[in-house]
Amino acid sequence: MYRIGTVSYLNALPLIDGLENEGNIEVRAAVPSRLLQLLLSSELDIALCPTIDFQLAPELLRIVPVGGIASRAETLTVRVFSKVDLANVETVRVDTDSHTSVALMEIVFAELFGRRPHILPLISEVGAKVTTPEAILLIGDKVVTTEPDAGTFPFQLDLGAAWREITGLPFVFAVWMTRPGTQLGHLPELLARLRRTNKNRIPEIVDRHAESLGWPKSLAARYLGSLLQYGIGEPEMEAIQRFWSLCADHGVISRVRPLAVHE
Repeated sequence: MYRIGTVSYLNALPLIDGLENEGNIEVRAAVPSRLLQLLLSSELDIALCPTIDFQLAPELLRIVPVGGIASRAETLTVRVFSKVDLANVETVRVDTDSHTSVALMEIVFAELFGRRPHILPLISEVGAKVTTPEAILLIGDKVVTTEPDAGTFPFQLDLGAAWREITGLPFVFAVWMTRPGTQLGHLPELLARLRRTNKNRIPEIVDRHAESLGWPKSLAARYLGSLLQYGIGEPEMEAIQRFWSLCADHGVISRVRPLAVHE
């Protein structure tokens, strides 16, 4: 039995839709920031982990380059919403579901505005949302399904679009990762084949899943079919390493661990 970890967002479906029809596979969904812990504790064999987690993990992992979640530029679902001009933001309350998006925000602010904002969680320690913070970072389906009021937050920044402006590269939010020595058998080939098949099934995936996740079908089709990409080739590997390098340059991580790929 192969145990696969993924996220429950719409954006993961082109990578995993159809796995339920495969034998000898268990799929477990969790928020992105939780998947690394599940992988390290050997509860999963492979997981769709945030790209920054390769650097943050206490042990060296392996990237399985058979697919991931990347944006060409605009993301729709990784955005900063602010009450003040973005260049003047002092503090951002962040959605802690994704480590990568928080790190990306720090890089974007440093590159565009010359400083990094103070970061606090959007959810307080007692489990309540903070009332009308100065700025917030949100990720995932909720950015579309419960978008913050534009009257309260008139300034917005799409982090994927900002990254493209800064680097000219796509941005890779998550990739398949595994622990060294894990025997994956035919799983990499299966995941690669499923990704290629699902590229031509976007309308069907949208019809089946968009409304249940709160997405208008037309917007979901544009999101999955045009804004996002799922292959991990040379430009995406370059983007991942550029991201890590900028994280180190701006003090988000202390050093860059060399890339390691599952064979």
